[in-house]
Amino acid sequence: MPTLRSGLVIAGAYADKLRRAAFAQLKSAIKEGTIKANEVAYYVAQLNKVLYRIFVDELKIDKGDVVRVSIDYDLEPGKIIWKFDTLKICLLYTSPSPRDLSTARMPSSA
Repeated sequence: MPTLRSGLVIAGAYADKLRRAAFAQLKSAIKEGTIKANEVAYYVAQLNKVLYRIFVDELKIDKGDVVRVSIDYDLEPGKIIWKFDTLKICLLYTSPSPRDLSTARMPSSA
């Protein structure tokens, strides 16, 4: 079963990264006619909608945080079937909040 992986990505750019990764991974399937490019775009958009809800509503991930996403899928003619039970979201770095920055001090140049 193939797995779509984002690699390390800033949370605010995950949708584009997953779309590009999916097109790269499915390049030969598109050429062979197993799936069309617009179908890949559609199914990745559906995945990205689910991930947005998880990132924003459940995990409260900031767009500056660094994440890694992976999910298994099956490829059938004309469709991608996401295996959501294999979805893994790793939060690798959390960006400081604005209130944290207001109390942070810059190192002295002396």
